[in-house]
Amino acid sequence: MKQTQRFLMILPLLVDGAGVAAMILLLPTLSAQFAEASTINVLLLSGAFVLYCLAVYLIRKLEPAADAERASRLPTWLTGTLTMRLLAIFFSLALAVEFLQQFGYWDSIFVVDDRVLGAGESASFFVYGPGAWIGASLFYVLVLSASVRVTIEELSRNYVGLALLGLLGVNGAVLMGTAVLQSTQFFSGWLGMIGAFGLLLLLFLPPRVWYLAKRPSLLTTASYLALLGFAAWQVV
Repeated sequence: MKQTQRFLMILPLLVDGAGVAAMILLLPTLSAQFAEASTINVLLLSGAFVLYCLAVYLIRKLEPAADAERASRLPTWLTGTLTMRLLAIFFSLALAVEFLQQFGYWDSIFVVDDRVLGAGESASFFVYGPGAWIGASLFYVLVLSASVRVTIEELSRNYVGLALLGLLGVNGAVLMGTAVLQSTQFFSGWLGMIGAFGLLLLLFLPPRVWYLAKRPSLLTTASYLALLGFAAWQVV
């Protein structure tokens, strides 16, 4: 039991270290891939989104440590339903914007002549198409903020493995998000790095907040912030 607890303490550190290594090895390839809009990129992002939602769900299903409530220094509003819902909506809208970018929607919207399109085609192009992707992305709101019954008990043999999968899934999403931001070539200099860091925080901090609420640790908090800082540095 004590060995398991020790391993759970260092598990986020190992996963964050793996995240840094993955960025060093894979970021150039992924960034080049997302720089050219394509349907393949939509499939990659869709698959990553599904895995990310599954990872967040696993983290939320984990049983908190026995002393989690006493040891946690997180403000209560940070894990409140309203906060999580707003952050989830922001993430969903950002994802929908990227989906539409990869479909070439933002380039074509100023070229398409709605005088040539019929009423049905115009509605599909300008309303139903974007609305469908926004609606699909908003599924994340349920994953992040809806009530979840804790079923993965701390003493079960699957606890460590499922916690590992959850953490890896979140860091994999950070990798994909960093590649997308880098491919835009929008961020540059120190201000760009600060902006990228703030954006990555808004997008990917909530799942680790849920994990920290269950297993509080200043060291793992610093580790994840360092990972996001490294990611922001890679963006510029």
